[in-house]
Formats: sequence, C-alpha cells, structure tokens
Amino acid sequence: MTLLNRQAHDPGGVPPSVSAGGGAASGRSALVLAVVVLVWAAILLSFRPHVALVLEAWETLPSHAHGYVVLLVVAYLLWIKRAQLVQVKCRPSLKGLVVLNLLGMAALLGNMVSVAALVQFAVVFMIFAAVWAIAGDRAARLTLGPLSFLIFAVPFGHDVLPILMNWTADATVVALRESGVPVYQEGRNFVIPSGRWSVIEACGGIRYLMTSIFIGAFFAYLTYTRPLKRALFMVWALIMPLIANWIRAYMIVMVAHLTGNEWGLGMSHLALGWLIFGVAIFVSFAIGARWRDPAPVADPAAAGGQPAPLWRILSAAVVAALVPYGWHLASGLVESANDGAAPSLVMASLAGLEHAAASEEGVRPAFPGARVVHQATYLFNGEPVDVFIAYYRDQKQGSEMVSVLNKLEPTGDWSWSYSANVGRGGPDMPGRLLEGYVRNGRHAAMHHLYWVGGMTTTNDMGSKLMQILARLRGKGDDSAFVAITAYSKENLEAASNRTQAFEAKYLDGLLRDLDRVAGQ
Repeated sequence: MTLLNRQAHDPGGVPPSVSAGGGAASGRSALVLAVVVLVWAAILLSFRPHVALVLEAWETLPSHAHGYVVLLVVAYLLWIKRAQLVQVKCRPSLKGLVVLNLLGMAALLGNMVSVAALVQFAVVFMIFAAVWAIAGDRAARLTLGPLSFLIFAVPFGHDVLPILMNWTADATVVALRESGVPVYQEGRNFVIPSGRWSVIEACGGIRYLMTSIFIGAFFAYLTYTRPLKRALFMVWALIMPLIANWIRAYMIVMVAHLTGNEWGLGMSHLALGWLIFGVAIFVSFAIGARWRDPAPVADPAAAGGQPAPLWRILSAAVVAALVPYGWHLASGLVESANDGAAPSLVMASLAGLEHAAASEEGVRPAFPGARVVHQATYLFNGEPVDVFIAYYRDQKQGSEMVSVLNKLEPTGDWSWSYSANVGRGGPDMPGRLLEGYVRNGRHAAMHHLYWVGGMTTTNDMGSKLMQILARLRGKGDDSAFVAITAYSKENLEAASNRTQAFEAKYLDGLLRDLDRVAGQ
C-alpha cells in the first residue's frame, strides 16, 4: 500500500492508476493519507490549549515569528519526498505505538508541573510517532527528517536570553577597549565618554540566533546527506549569529560614539543589525554550498513486501487517536488526587522582627500566579530587609512557580548589575542565587531560591523534577519562591553581606515555616 498518490504519468502517457492494481492502490493511498491527517487532528485537538499557546507565541514573540514558515517548510520537504513515499507499503508498527504512548506519558508529566515546552515537544514527536504507528517503519524513516522541523514551531530558547545579554555586553566592552575607548562597565550597563549604554532584551540576539538555527537546519538538510557535514554546519549556524550580534552591538556603539550620537540609533540601529546578519547568512550559504553532497538515490527494493490489510491500518489509527485522550484521563486522575485547600502562609520565625514601612524604592518581585504571597519589610540591625515569598499549590499553566510571567524586578526602575551563586556559609545553609541591582547609587542584593516539598534548589529544571516526584508520590506540588533583599549605598558586596547575615539567623526557621504550611 502506498502512503501518497503519485501524480506523474509514465512516459507512454498512461496514468499509473490505469495499470493493474493501480486504481485500488491509488484509493488506498488516499485513504491512508486521510487517516494519518485525521489522527494528527485528533492529537492537536486533545492538546488544543498548548497549541493555542504556540500560535500566540508566533504572533507575539519576534524570535518565533517564523512559526508559520515552519509549517510551509515541513509541507515542502514532505512534497519533495513524494516519489519515495508513494512506494511505501504501509504496515502498522507496534514500536511506533509504544513510542506514541511514551510521548503521551511525557506530555502528562509536563502538564503535571506546567512545563508547556515539554508538552509541546511531546506533541511534535507524537505527530511523527503517529505516522510510525499507522504506516510503519519505512514511512517513519522517510518522514523523520521533514517532521523533525516541527521542533522549530515550539517557542523555546528564551531561558538563554539573560546569558546572551551578558555575552553581548562583555563582548562589546572588550571590543571598545581594544579600540581605545575608555569604558566603565557594571553588568549589562556601561559608560563611555559619549554616553551611557545598556544591553536590553532586544540586544541579546535571541531573534538572530533562533532564525539562524532554523534557516541553517533547512539549508543543511537540503545540501548535505552526511550527518557529520550537517552537524558541522549546524554548529556554525549556532556560533555565527552570536558573533554577528556582537559585531552589530560594537558597530552601533562606535558609530554613535564617533558621530556624537547622531547615527547608530533608532531605525539605523535596526537596519544595521539586519544588514550584518543578512550578509553573514549569505556568506555562510555561499561557502557551505561548495561542499554539497549529491542527492541520494532511492532504493526501490526498500519498499518491497505486502501491505497490511485495511482493517489493521484503521485499527492502528483508532488506537493512535485515542492514546492522547487516555493520558489526559490519567492526568486528570493525578490532578484530582493532589487537589488541596488554599494554604495559610504564616511566618512564625519572623514574628519577633520589627516591621518597617515598605519603601517604594525597594525591589518588589511580581509572581502573579501564586496562591498566596508574603511580602514585608523588616528592620534588621537597624537596616531594612525585604522578604518575599510566593507560595504555590495545585499549579497549572499560567499559575506555576517557574514561569516567564514571574519577574524579579518588574518595574525596570532598577538596573540589573550582577548575578552569581552565593556561598553556602555553613553546612546547613542551602544554596542561593544572587541578583544585584542598582538605582541612583543604591545597591540591592537579592538572594533567592526555590523550596519544593521540604527540599531546596536554585535550578528551574531541578524544581520541576522535584514537583514531578512529589506528585507521583501523592504529596502534591507545594512549592515556594523565596527572595531576601538587603540594600547598601556603598556597594553590592556590602548589601550581599547584610542579606547573608539575615539568612544566617532566620532562613532556616523560614524554611521550617514552609514545611508546616505544606502539612496543612
């Protein structure tokens, strides 16, 4: 049985469908194709909230504005393989069905801890596994490459944006100093004689990076057949936009510096960036094409064998379509078993501290999805210390502890200056992360960590894994984000020392308070 219907005629002008068995094969091919598409629709419909999030990201995130282009690329790559696909004899695969179920379980776990990216990646691979389960191994091998490009439809990669911003700032400062321009740097902010500059999100290069990886993968797939060549070109597609963005940032600052800030700003800022990126892409393709591999020759013998009976194909399709709904049912049972009452957040360990009036100039995190928030300013050794706790229970998409909606400093009034791990300071002191901010000469040192069911971590992924384990053990997903912030007009180190002194006395008791809240 063939997967797709051949559209070309033979040299004698007689359509293949006129040949013996051609009409039946043509009809069965169209039926299998329709069945596969219907199963795809069933999978997407079952995960429609996450599909809606993907479409929203395509509309709102500049780094993933190419989402609709991804669908066209996948359709094109499948189309150019039609000559091989029409020869496939469809035989449902048990291995494909097993993989489909494993991906359904992965989607369940992602849904349990509200990791949208994990669910969305699982859905992408379920699209491929459905072809494998219904049409068999040969069809799976032929469609693996084209369908893998659906990975680029998933809005991922924004977690690396702070790192890209740091690299851009450091690379620009190094280049300026090598050019003889004096620079004073404080994190992502730096000052040169002609003015003050700051590397913001738009300067991080995430859009260049994601676009380059997608275009580079497309070029490598069409140009090379050897895995090593494809891998090497993809490494270059990853490195090239970083270098191009650093050159862009350096040139913008230098042009503005040399012209008294008359050029290098506004539209010229954007135009220069895309010009540099476009030239880099063109040169990369021109050089990469010199080592093009010849097109592979299809092996007609690979499509040998007899197709499976129609009833077997339809049965496999029905089972494949029901798999995601079965895992949704399992997810609902787990969710209902872990439902809990709203927590009452009482910090008994801080009861003896004197409250201070909250200053409008403090750093105030915003975690909109928390079930309950404790936010207060205390006097410690005569100085104000801010304590912020966002407590979560029964987390769902849009109300989870690790989310892009949560902001450590949402106002933008404070300039980020530094980030690092904080030394434990003792065997019983958990690890924390330091975020340094500065505003009008006043430094803020925020130490923060995640608490999950009695355990602590500073890692986003680690906190999600802890939530999965807690839920599977029937202990719910009680979690909290804890941030303690102290201030100093001297420097960031002095502010961090004050934060550590507060933690040495009160953090252990604060974590025990959270343990008691989880037991409510």
